[in-house]
Amino acid sequence: MSDPQTAQPCSLPLRSYGYVLLVLLILFSGRVLAQLIQAWVPVRFLPPFDAWHSGVLPYPALVLIQLIIIGLCLGAVWKVLAGSVVLSPRKGRILLALGLVYFGVMALRLAVGVFLAPDHFWFGARLPTLFHLVLAAFVLLYGRLHSACRRERTERSREGVL
Repeated sequence: MSDPQTAQPCSLPLRSYGYVLLVLLILFSGRVLAQLIQAWVPVRFLPPFDAWHSGVLPYPALVLIQLIIIGLCLGAVWKVLAGSVVLSPRKGRILLALGLVYFGVMALRLAVGVFLAPDHFWFGARLPTLFHLVLAAFVLLYGRLHSACRRERTERSREGVL
């Protein structure tokens, strides 16, 4: 079992983790923005609103949850890029476990939607599923950062070099 003193040093500089997390967050935020555009002022170059929405949640509730997720992810990215993240191997293990389950369920959802039930409202919702995979990748990478990196940070790690 890994603790803060025995965790391995980062295989990548903190900033590298931060930049990849930022790209994943930008992708998810783009999805949220695209659906908002299609809800309010539809444009032809984006998929229609219904392609972005599986209908499981009412759209206003979905947007609120998405904005909360964006805020939480933005806070995590900010701390990683600033070098102020407090790393916790325990938190990392929890995030990795949750991320693996999340990714697995969404990968299964996508496969069922493509091969078995393309017309089902939940399984056939490919765009939402793809962006769930993006969020799952964020959780997995953030968990990897926590589980694989030492808690003690040096000045070199704050500068992005380990």
